[in-house]
Amino acid sequence: MSTTYPHADSLRIPPKPRMARAQPANARPLDALALQLIISAASAFGLSWLLSHLIIG
Repeated sequence: MSTTYPHADSLRIPPKPRMARAQPANARPLDALALQLIISAASAFGLSWLLSHLIIG
């Protein structure tokens, strides 16, 4: 080893602390899931309506 790092243990990078949760404990993830489901259903309906009008015409 070089004189800068006399031991192999000196090269060890200390572990980083785990990140705190992105959502607070009192947040309800079901609300976000329900909102995503509603938006995706509405966009699917709109897209199918648009495509059917373009194809059938």
